[in-house]
Amino acid sequence: MYDYIKKLFIAMQVKNFIIEFMKEILNFQYKNIFLWLPFVMAFGAALYFSLETEPGFNFPIIITFLCGAIFFRYKNILIRAICVFLFGFFYAMSFAHIINTPQIKDSFGFINISGTVKDIDFTTDSVRVFLSVHGNDIDPNLENKNVNVRISLPKDSLPVHIGDTINGNAKLFHPSGKYIDGSFDFARWAYFANLSATGFFQDYKITESKNSKKHLRTYIHDKADSVLTDTLILGYKKMIPEKENQIWKTVGVGHVWSISGFHMTLIGGWFFAFFYLIFRCFTKLTRRMPAKYPALICSWVGLIGYLCISGISVATVRAFLMATLIGIATLLGRGVFSLRNGALAFLVIFLINPFFVMNAGFQLSFAAIFGLLWFFDDKVYIKRTGFKRLSYNLYLSLMTAVIATLFTLPFIIAHFGYIPTYSLLGNLIILPIFSVAIMPLLMIGTIFALFGNHYLISITNHIYNFALHIAQHIADLPHASLNMPFVPNSALILSTIGFLFLILIVKPEVKNFFIKHINYCLCGCCVILAITITATHSKPLFYSAEDNQLVGFVVDRKLKFNKARSSGHYFAFNSWREFNNEEKQDKNERYKCNHGLCVYKTDKWNLVYMQNFTTIMNNIENVCLDDSIDFIVSPFEIKSSKCHANFLRKSFVIYPNGKIKKIINQRPWHNLPQQNKDLMQGQ
Repeated sequence: MYDYIKKLFIAMQVKNFIIEFMKEILNFQYKNIFLWLPFVMAFGAALYFSLETEPGFNFPIIITFLCGAIFFRYKNILIRAICVFLFGFFYAMSFAHIINTPQIKDSFGFINISGTVKDIDFTTDSVRVFLSVHGNDIDPNLENKNVNVRISLPKDSLPVHIGDTINGNAKLFHPSGKYIDGSFDFARWAYFANLSATGFFQDYKITESKNSKKHLRTYIHDKADSVLTDTLILGYKKMIPEKENQIWKTVGVGHVWSISGFHMTLIGGWFFAFFYLIFRCFTKLTRRMPAKYPALICSWVGLIGYLCISGISVATVRAFLMATLIGIATLLGRGVFSLRNGALAFLVIFLINPFFVMNAGFQLSFAAIFGLLWFFDDKVYIKRTGFKRLSYNLYLSLMTAVIATLFTLPFIIAHFGYIPTYSLLGNLIILPIFSVAIMPLLMIGTIFALFGNHYLISITNHIYNFALHIAQHIADLPHASLNMPFVPNSALILSTIGFLFLILIVKPEVKNFFIKHINYCLCGCCVILAITITATHSKPLFYSAEDNQLVGFVVDRKLKFNKARSSGHYFAFNSWREFNNEEKQDKNERYKCNHGLCVYKTDKWNLVYMQNFTTIMNNIENVCLDDSIDFIVSPFEIKSSKCHANFLRKSFVIYPNGKIKKIINQRPWHNLPQQNKDLMQGQ
């Protein structure tokens, strides 16, 4: 009895110590409460977008406002955190239901469609045209309104312009859902991009031309006739050839092809310097106010124009908002580079479109910017001259590359599945070439090209080839790109939380080492746990698509498919190969099947895949009587009470231990083909 009371007393002391310890830590965090606000909202939205099935709530908008009301009513920090999380969840839910993008129910063969060109995207081998089409013309199930369809045209096809009306025979595809948890969900992306279908034209004609109303972006594209202008100025992301694009990614500078803070900083700096010099000439004006104020306003207007012609991507909007906040802070005499400005930009973009939190560009952009703001936030300006100034600038360049690389690394691994080993070296060598030479010459050269002079663009191309030559040497170094295993969502969330602990937790000024460095300790624990989850996460041995027409078998760690690549399962091939950690250049063999009967055996379970109805009729009895067969998979529905095996349908994967994980696509953006819905009801 005495020992029990003693242990209870010790336990109570430990409990009281933990409570006092947490109170001591929390007392220092109140000044950073606002910084946590957008991230807690984002976690709530991310949870909504990641669910397998739609939550059963009928009034998401009302619940959203109710969460906001509770937040302002109660001051308890825990209640407020829960309200902010729920607000983000239901705000994302409300946004998704308000969008309500209609999608075609099935993929169609060639049908005649007619529509108006709303936008054009240029790639290396095709022209993507975004058409506004009457919904009933392509699918009777669509609502009686215009819908958007993305159609691919050959590169050398008849040129079209925004505003043209075109008619032709097109093959349309239903946007595909995810083929494995954590892979790219094209149907979700298309839903929030307001796309009802994708496809390509077999033949077409322009029924009404609007050349006189050519869009400025398209006009610059036609006049400049430069891949560099298309990518670095106009924001067309797929104009760089795949071989060159792979080199830039391997070197770690692939982000230069996505217009973001790098470009906005350069363009904004040039605009500011140009207008500043102009306003300095007006002495009457500068006597009343500093020349930097009107120069900031004019450069901001210039950035708006640059934002419009660059495609208005997520990273560009984020960079523009940051530039706007910096300009406002400068005009008001406030601190320019601060975590509060970054959090405010995050919050504004989230409220504009909560789905941005699932975008790789959004995550990479803010990971880099918050890492840099955190690292340089407490740096005090000291006037330096001569060699000290040069060495300090080199130090800043080095640490900028290091911090940006470290903070974006988990997201690069999660979204792209590799580590650019020499990313730091590539950024230190290549980025100055783009900053000092390529971007300035390209901007001026593009302006000259509008008047028919392509000399500067030609010089820029030579400098680009020189930079590409250097990048090729770096990419040829041993182990320049390391393939990484699949990162589960839980591991990515833990890494993100770890970085937030590192950045946002205020360190108390105490002697206790653990408390004093609590942010580093918590960050380290989260990152180590994320690495452990990733390392111990097993990979499936068998994959099946939604219609069971395509399956994949892992043999000696290599995927083999039952059929060659097909347009109907474009994302399945890529998703499964990436999940199995295979190189892009690797070729996958066909799995050997005997007259449509594929037998797959592992150490713990055996599976039979039947490709067609004739195979089932001829083999079903023998397969069902075979006790060694655990699973039977077929595109056709099979029911048998006397069969020992388990019949599997729809999309799923099987792990080495025999665990079956069904891939569920039942969200508002997953308009399943009608044949699959009928099969679901039949099961």
